[in-house]
Amino acid sequence: MKNLIIVLIVVFANNFMTAQVSWEAPLQAQLTAAKQAKTPEELQIVTSTIERIALSNPTEWLPTYHAAYYNSQVFWRSGKKGCDSCLEQMDKFLTTAEKLDNNSEVLTLRANYYQAKLQGSPMMAPYYGPKAGNILEVALNLDPKNPRALLLMGQNLFYTPAMFGGGADKAKPFLEKAAKLFAEVDTNPSIQPSWGKRASDQMNKQLASAE
Repeated sequence: MKNLIIVLIVVFANNFMTAQVSWEAPLQAQLTAAKQAKTPEELQIVTSTIERIALSNPTEWLPTYHAAYYNSQVFWRSGKKGCDSCLEQMDKFLTTAEKLDNNSEVLTLRANYYQAKLQGSPMMAPYYGPKAGNILEVALNLDPKNPRALLLMGQNLFYTPAMFGGGADKAKPFLEKAAKLFAEVDTNPSIQPSWGKRASDQMNKQLASAE
């Protein structure tokens, strides 16, 4: 009887662990597919699958985070006219992620949402720009070595006029630190947030041209 109980405990533990990680492999597969998507339409199909993974795992912040992030990517690739609902979907999934684990990565993606809102409403820069900056300060307080937070802070400052506290000089330390951290990032596939290196390279080129 004792041996039977031990076997049952082991089986239960194995089943529990399998249930815990059952979403990770499908999510990794979709993240790999997203990187290979060549058109906004292809990316939208992958994003819809990531959304389903997120909705099926309502207590896990990572699937929800990626659902928000890839909605932003469909938006950036297709433009506002091509994806009217993308930012609404991004906001919806981000709100859920914030409730689950409002960590440095989630805060950074919220700042990215505010920056995306400026795409269709540049006159709202005095409103969304400071909101993004404030939330990025919180993100960097939580994790000073978050390269995505450093990148977005640098972007925010770079495109803010000097008279309002921005400019290339203010952006430089954030962009340079982001570039250094991105160079150290492990390139092995992972379900952890890993975006930003290409944008970092582009921003540092713009920084060099501005000097």
